[in-house]
Amino acid sequence: MEAPFDAASWDGITGAIYAGFGSAELFWIGLCYLCVLCAVILGWRHEKHAYDAAKNGQH
Repeated sequence: MEAPFDAASWDGITGAIYAGFGSAELFWIGLCYLCVLCAVILGWRHEKHAYDAAKNGQH
């Protein structure tokens, strides 16, 4: 991955630098969303099980 500018030092760099330049950013964003979705689903299942157990007096 190359930098999107030509400069010999950081003194010549101005403006915003996009860290995802030339990378597979869409893949990693999709993977992060998938992990969040799995966490929400598993958390929901756990809370439903715990709520049902508390409602029925089970521990």
